[in-house]
Amino acid sequence: MKKLFALILCAALALTMFSFAAAEGTELPEAFAHITFDGEDEGYKAITNGEKDDADPMLDGANKSIIEAPDAKFLYGEGPVGNALYIDGTYGLDLGLKPTNTDVYTISFWLNADRLSDYGPTLQIGYNVGRADTAANVTWMNVTQTNWTPKYFPTIWSRNVASNAEDGTNCWPWMAPFAEDGAMIGKREWAMFTVVCSGEEQVGGNGQKTVGAQLYVNGELRYDSADNYINGTYFPYTWDATLAPNIMKPGDDRFESYFGINYWDTIYKGYVDDLYIFDTALNAEQVAALYALGNGKLESPKGGPVAEGEAEAPAEEAAPAVEVKITGTAVGAEDLSTGWWGAHSDIWAVPAGESASVTFTDYVPAEGSNWNTFVVVLQNTPTGHGADQAEGYAEYAVVRCDNFGWGAGYDGNENLALECNWNWDTFITDMNGAKVVVTVTNNGETADVVANVTTLAGKEYFQSYKGIAVTGDLYFCLGVDSSCLDILETPVK
Repeated sequence: MKKLFALILCAALALTMFSFAAAEGTELPEAFAHITFDGEDEGYKAITNGEKDDADPMLDGANKSIIEAPDAKFLYGEGPVGNALYIDGTYGLDLGLKPTNTDVYTISFWLNADRLSDYGPTLQIGYNVGRADTAANVTWMNVTQTNWTPKYFPTIWSRNVASNAEDGTNCWPWMAPFAEDGAMIGKREWAMFTVVCSGEEQVGGNGQKTVGAQLYVNGELRYDSADNYINGTYFPYTWDATLAPNIMKPGDDRFESYFGINYWDTIYKGYVDDLYIFDTALNAEQVAALYALGNGKLESPKGGPVAEGEAEAPAEEAAPAVEVKITGTAVGAEDLSTGWWGAHSDIWAVPAGESASVTFTDYVPAEGSNWNTFVVVLQNTPTGHGADQAEGYAEYAVVRCDNFGWGAGYDGNENLALECNWNWDTFITDMNGAKVVVTVTNNGETADVVANVTTLAGKEYFQSYKGIAVTGDLYFCLGVDSSCLDILETPVK
């Protein structure tokens, strides 16, 4: 009865709002696409991450593949507009949407997140999402959370790289709801996000082209890139704090529309409801009217709806902090405040034909990102951490825990092999307080880096970078990124 009354009230509100909108000239246009998430058979499918197929050219920029999830259970609970779908963190959605083929459009949806991850996906939509920078027609938008200071959710992180659409090449712009102390909206609360691409051309000082766009949260304008571009209203940037062009119209390549999943990051956990796409730019009054169709004050059970015969799932909480206990030598501040490249260990030599190992305890922030942990630096000098500190200094490679790296011996090295068995869903929890042994082997013309990890819970993981080109003497050290290392055993210098 309560549900029926809510639906009747919602319908009455909708009729009232549409009548008011029509009277004021703000009637909502016909939607290009609309997914209600009231039940199944709306065209979306459950998908999850699998192992990357290195032979698949569409995954040349990916860390994972996307595969069907036939065992996924769709659970529905009360949402701001009718029912809402609860995603349990084991799968995401292939929404099956089509591009509008315009650079003027509107995308809007409701969510209530139990779990977010830095740069992880909610809505990710565009062309050739998993492709490398060198591919053509790589244009997409990811509604995500940043780890910036201050922190923002939602951040609209978009991309147009190496596009053969002839504009916007090599731009990675962003938008966020402006607030001096950051914004975290939609974490265990209902919120409606609306991105309007109004399409004005914006050209940065380096010639990169972006398009004007607005971000609305709960029906209210929170960021206008066109205003910022002209007046610097929100941030001291112009083209960079905006939206990439051609997200919905670069050509005939593969268009992808996902919710809660992509090719790199932790799967989303939480609700999603009432997703709209319009092939026009809604104005402020229309966005407010769209928001008024839902109940933003609705409370939902944390952990999602309960399936018949199952106990209620507890809401996911942040990983507890592990007290930093220094028994050896600390690299990085014990309060985890040392940022990227802010502290390094001693530098150890690795002669040709030999290996050297260092053992340490890794301490990371409980709500950190995957790269907020240890870094291994391979260099050619026994001192210094930059060319300004040691004559002739150069890095063969810098390799990180999040399967990312760079350097003279890394970029473009076709013989480089990387393997690991991290569980990305529990990575930060696993690494906090874990014992790590990093071994560097000098093969003469190449070097290998292997990390063996034992967590506090006794789980074992490994990561290896192999085939890094070396052209002379080899030395290595460890660095941090908002983390702290307790060095327990070191190589002989």
